[in-house]
Amino acid sequence: MALSIQNASRTELSAVWRFYEEVCDALAESAFSPGWHLGIYPNMSELSEQIAAGELLMASCDGRIAAAAVLTGDDPAYASAAWLHTAETAELCVLHLFAVHPDFRGKGVSDAVLEAIIEWAEKNGKRLLRLDVVKGNLPAERLYRRHGFVFCEEREVWYEDTGEITVRLYERELG
Repeated sequence: MALSIQNASRTELSAVWRFYEEVCDALAESAFSPGWHLGIYPNMSELSEQIAAGELLMASCDGRIAAAAVLTGDDPAYASAAWLHTAETAELCVLHLFAVHPDFRGKGVSDAVLEAIIEWAEKNGKRLLRLDVVKGNLPAERLYRRHGFVFCEEREVWYEDTGEITVRLYERELG
């Protein structure tokens, strides 16, 4: 399977929205759902801003979006976290909304896209890549560990769409 990975463009916003719509529908039935609620997280306005800022990466295969992810700067929600490493704000990158379309699961897409995300972060001068995983999402934790992410801590966080949930924080040092 040949994947093309690039920053999403403004003209692709509606396709990105459909991608997340289909992912959220599929995740609602999953035992490993992150609890996303389309319209709250993700929402069209934030996706548009993230595309404009060059923060939304997508992987395409045969003209379809197979996966997407948002890479932002440091997340203030985790300022007090027990991270293993420190870095200047400009050297930090936080992974959000990483998802593989249900039609592309089980085909190695998550591994390929996560490697591309790591490469993107390194090329953009980042030293640390951080993320959270909803407690109990063991497939996601296995994926991140396989790619060199290290567990830092478990904590309660509050999100507008899920309320208070327990997440597990991970980080990876980059090249």
